Order: sequence, then structure tokens, then C-alpha cells
Amino acid sequence: MPFQRPRSRTNAAISAVLAIAVLAIASVALVLHVQQQRRGEALLRADPDRVLASPALRRTAIDIGRPAFVRECAGCHGPRGGGDRLRSTPDLRDGEYLYGSGKPDEIEQIVLYGIRAGFSRGKNLASMPAYGRAEPYAGEPIPPLGPAGIADVTQFVLSLSGRSTDPEAAARGRAIYQGAGGCYDCHSGDGRGDPGIGAPNLADAVWLYGDGSARSIAQSITYGRAGTCPAFVTRITPLQARAIAIYVASLSQDRQS
Repeated sequence: MPFQRPRSRTNAAISAVLAIAVLAIASVALVLHVQQQRRGEALLRADPDRVLASPALRRTAIDIGRPAFVRECAGCHGPRGGGDRLRSTPDLRDGEYLYGSGKPDEIEQIVLYGIRAGFSRGKNLASMPAYGRAEPYAGEPIPPLGPAGIADVTQFVLSLSGRSTDPEAAARGRAIYQGAGGCYDCHSGDGRGDPGIGAPNLADAVWLYGDGSARSIAQSITYGRAGTCPAFVTRITPLQARAIAIYVASLSQDRQS
């Protein structure tokens, strides 16, 4: 009869091999976990505005930030950050920013505390009055504008980007813009906005609300604007917030490079 290894000894050998394999996999997983933890700690220690210049830190931030962005932010901004004009959510790839200049540190604060999200550390300024209402703004007394005044200011706003307008109407609109309407207080005298408070530039070709047509501009003047962004400080970790901010900053940088 041919020699046969006892079944119990064979089973024991198989079990030993499996145990070694499981131990090896666990060891590799532990090493990877420790490495990932150290990469995350390095990202949190780093100056967020310098991360994109470091290949290793950039890779860590995007590896963590991209899936977190898709999970938390894509519902409004789209999976690739292109925004949604119908919902008035901005394109995060175009290098135009309402608040600040697009630095990761600035974006991180918005990710954490939002825009008009009820947090004192969030962005809460530059709500657009509704000039078509009897009381355009709750914060201070601003006189309403009738249809003629709204039409005149619309013509002036169109002129800021060099488009053809009714010169007389634009002149009347300028007087309202710089006077009783108080528009200059947020958008500045030249219409180029104020990124410190989130007032948009009216003199370029980038529009958050509508398509920049006379109709859509008149709608904004008539009904006001006050967009919001959720605060994620209670929903994500500090590491995820940092990584999302750097990922968002990379979107415009990659598009312009």
C-alpha cells in the first residue's frame, strides 16, 4: 500500500499555513494602517496652503479628500466639482471664489463652518437685499426699488462687463447703485465685489445665479440672494476637512495648469 499521511497531521499543516497567511495579512494591514495614520498626521501638521507643492502630502490629501468630497459635497457641487447652475451652486474648478482667493486654509474654514449655516465662525455676510419688496433687507432700512429703478440698475450692471446698454438708463442705475441702493457697499464702487465678505464680482463673465442676462440680473435685484453651504464640523473629522479643502483647491489649479 502507498504511504498515506495521517489526516490529522495534514489538517494541522493546513491550519498552520492558514494561520501564517492570516498573520501575514494582518501584519501588512497593520503596517498600512500605521503608514496611513502617519500620513494623515503629517497632513494635519502641515501648512495647508503649502500642501499642493509637496507631492507626498498632495497625494495623501487627494486620496482622502476626493472620496470625502464625493460623499459629502457632490450632492450640490457634482462629483467633479463642476457645480449646478440650475441650483446656483458654484463651479469649484474655475478659479473664481466668492470668499477669499481659493487658498486651502480659506476653503477649510468654509468646509467646517459653512456659509450662512448658523455658526458664528462661518461666513454670514453679504446677503443680497430683495429690492422688489416693501422691506428689502431685515438688517437695516434700505428703500425698495420700483420696476423702473430695477431696470435701470440692471442696465448699469450690464455695463460693468462692457455689454451694450441704454446709456441713459445705465446712468440712472449708477446713481442708484452708488447712492440710495447702497449696492457699492458690498460690490464696491467699480462692481468688482469684495471676497472678504462674499460679494461677487459683477464686472466679469462668471455668474452664480442665472446666465448673466438682463432677466436673471433683474431677478437677483428683485428677489435677493442669500445662498448657503452646510457646516460639516460635526459630520467629518479635522483630517477629512483639511483633505477636502486641499482637494477642492487642486481642482482649479489642475484645470489652469
